[in-house]
Amino acid sequence: MKRLLPTLVLLPLLFTVDHSASATPDLLRLPAFPFPALVRESGAPKEMSSVRLLRELHRGGVHGSDNLETSDSDYALLRGDSLGNLAAWLESACSAVDANLLQARTRGYDGSVFSRLLTVATSLAVLRQGGITLAMPIGVLICQRRTAWGDLPGDGATDAYIVFVTDNGMLVYDPPTRQLTNLADFPNKAHIGRIRF
Repeated sequence: MKRLLPTLVLLPLLFTVDHSASATPDLLRLPAFPFPALVRESGAPKEMSSVRLLRELHRGGVHGSDNLETSDSDYALLRGDSLGNLAAWLESACSAVDANLLQARTRGYDGSVFSRLLTVATSLAVLRQGGITLAMPIGVLICQRRTAWGDLPGDGATDAYIVFVTDNGMLVYDPPTRQLTNLADFPNKAHIGRIRF
């Protein structure tokens, strides 16, 4: 429940949603919040601690506890095969505010905004649908792009990506380019300055 209060405070600042049939053009209509598929044990969501997040960082080849910042002590574990639904929701939500996510890098881009939006949406969805109060293991990874990654150049710029903790390990995702990789295979993992959940 520790994470719920910041989520509820942040939500009205991000947008207003009107589900009535007579919405005026002044009101924003977002797609329904995505309910993330969670790994379950005996019917309940599998829990993982912030210590396990640190262990996942080490498994991915990132060492040093200074790189990890958590806002909660316990998290649910996402199913890796469900990330496509979350990515599709994020693109739909951006379209609802006339923002083309796929062209976001042509202007000022901050991946932490998209990470927060996805965290808020999924946290509210699990709370609404099942009363689950565990934090969602969706965060932001901030690093220097010293090595090219797909469509992104190795130009030394500071960049931010969404990071998910799943049953397939820690995954790094760039929404505008739709690139997804395991943290262990992320070409700039040696240049990570911070990961926040």
